Amino acid sequence: MNMRFSLFIVLVFGSILGGCSKNEPLVSFQENDLYGYKDKNGRIKIQAQYQQAYDFNENGVGFSFGKEGWVCIDPENRILLHPFPFENGPDYFSEGLARFVEGNKFGFFDPSCKKVISASYDFAHSIQQGFAIVCNGCSLVKEEEHSRIQGGKYGLIDTTGKAVIPLEYDSISEVDPSSGTVQATQGKLKKEIKLP
Repeated sequence: MNMRFSLFIVLVFGSILGGCSKNEPLVSFQENDLYGYKDKNGRIKIQAQYQQAYDFNENGVGFSFGKEGWVCIDPENRILLHPFPFENGPDYFSEGLARFVEGNKFGFFDPSCKKVISASYDFAHSIQQGFAIVCNGCSLVKEEEHSRIQGGKYGLIDTTGKAVIPLEYDSISEVDPSSGTVQATQGKLKKEIKLP
């Protein structure tokens, strides 16, 4: 094989493979009581401006707390969404999804901060056993450190956002994993609903 041709092949494939490698996640740093982000070589990519910051994850997004509350940002410091604040941080992932808030409505996002279930509910519990209890017409009532949900109509959605139980019940229990059912109440009527 021709030496020039071999060198050309090596250079082409090397540049293709190099282009395919993922960027290294940014890491947070602190300066004057504020946090920003640097790359793996120590170059500042996002100036220190946040009160709290977590290192970027393997999906190339970071969670930070600043003037706008908790945000999920990309390496250009663009806000992708506002995660629901839970226990002094962004909401935890449960079964691959976490909650975000948009216009006072709740939805769900994945670890890339891609919105998977649109913000359509006044409140949403985290995903458990493949489902989330959601409500509309309900409100969060503050009680010291915590809040409780009051009023509204409840239903159940799956991890794609499909309504498995319509939002027409006064309450719905968590999924019973052994029977695959929930208990729902509507006025004085109680019923057990089998899930798909």
